[in-house]
Amino acid sequence: MQKIINARINIKPESIEQFISLAKTMVENSNTEQGCLIYKLYQEVGNPQSFIFYEVYEHQDAVDLHNSTSYFKAFIENISGLVSEKSQVDVF
Repeated sequence: MQKIINARINIKPESIEQFISLAKTMVENSNTEQGCLIYKLYQEVGNPQSFIFYEVYEHQDAVDLHNSTSYFKAFIENISGLVSEKSQVDVF
């Protein structure tokens, strides 16, 4: 069964460029994963601090694979000081 993830992240204004740079690499790496069907980043119109990762995976095993990669773990660590509030992650 497919898994869809929407992850909303709010970034400090002074950290937007750094976040985008890190996120572009994350998107590129994630789109090469087996079982990843879609991995996109969107920046909210009118609120440049707000970003959404939209992810679609073939199944839960693909999500688990994604979450276990070294680049995912490094990304989470690298953005921890850039976020302005707790992220919201919804899984469908």
